[in-house]
Amino acid sequence: MNTLAFHGGKSFEAIGEDFQNLDRAAHVINADVLDAWFDPSPRVLSKLQQYLPFLVRTSPPAYSSGLVAAIARVRGIPTDCILTGGGSSDLIFTCLPRLNSRIQTVMILDPMYGEYRHVIETVLGAQTVSFMLHKEEDFRIDTDRLIASVQRHHPDLLVFVNPNSPTGQYWPRREVFRLLDATPASTWILIDETYIEYAGREESLEAEACKRDRLIVLKSMSKTYALSGMRVGYLVAGPSTISLLARWVPPWAVSLPAQIAAVEALGDEDYYGGKYCETHSLREDLVHQLRHNPQITTYPSTTNFVLVETRTSAQDTLEEMRKSDVFVRNCDSMGERFADRFIRIAVKRRVDNSRIVDALFRATNDRKTEDSRLTTSPDACVTQR
Repeated sequence: MNTLAFHGGKSFEAIGEDFQNLDRAAHVINADVLDAWFDPSPRVLSKLQQYLPFLVRTSPPAYSSGLVAAIARVRGIPTDCILTGGGSSDLIFTCLPRLNSRIQTVMILDPMYGEYRHVIETVLGAQTVSFMLHKEEDFRIDTDRLIASVQRHHPDLLVFVNPNSPTGQYWPRREVFRLLDATPASTWILIDETYIEYAGREESLEAEACKRDRLIVLKSMSKTYALSGMRVGYLVAGPSTISLLARWVPPWAVSLPAQIAAVEALGDEDYYGGKYCETHSLREDLVHQLRHNPQITTYPSTTNFVLVETRTSAQDTLEEMRKSDVFVRNCDSMGERFADRFIRIAVKRRVDNSRIVDALFRATNDRKTEDSRLTTSPDACVTQR
């Protein structure tokens, strides 16, 4: 079993992991990770640039007190319900193993962000129960079926991402409340809201997590605030849960530049709200272009990415696209039944989206032509007999 979780980010192989040729990043399209296509708020960049030498050489507040205060003010939740970390992955790896030593069975969606299955099975050593989503239903969650499954299996922990990755599907708040009210009291629930701002900030269950025992809401500030390189995130839960988990989070987990960037980002809602609207427009335009490709099927999304089903090998497709410095994500690590037929594409700038569309068209249609030649050639027929 692999001891490391699989992730995207292969684009750095083209840029150079020694960071000596960062100029190449302007030509490489990193649509295999879900980094924002837009820059951070001008407020963020201005503050970082103005004080950069100080920020680099100076130790930050040990437990992000100023950032916690800013989150509490903007989100309208108490400070003792907030725990910060160096990104959502940092909090997943730090906190899930410490949540409850008696967690033996964990229910997750399938497909879903693959890091959870890795942590549950490899780090926790727990049993995974998969709640299957179906492509015939556009990978939407059937609330009644999920409730029935939770009540039947009685998992110690239920984890889901909303909106989900890699599907881009949003599960409405009212439906989530139905699940919360029907879940056994002994079951912990973790909701990963990394992409919730694309559905609307008011759809978050952060405030609800402060009130309900065994409910945790995880928030990343990477994707929707364009701070992926900074690594900053937080989780929200009741004070007793935060107190339990806080002892395992090391001091200085969030760097000083990241704390300041996050505070400034939280204070510029208008800027980010405009970027979310632009993202929806870019995504719809990307999907419109993709639908001209007869060798793929696109699925509905509310986020900054699109799930695509290919007629031929997804791995062969993405490797062909890499020849054009266009990187997309094979989804096999996020779904048991994807079977090398699904890729996830991050929304980028309009010009980059066009390059993605062109590279995907060439990869899928050239592959179809090549497969056809192999199937119909005399030598191929002899081999088959």
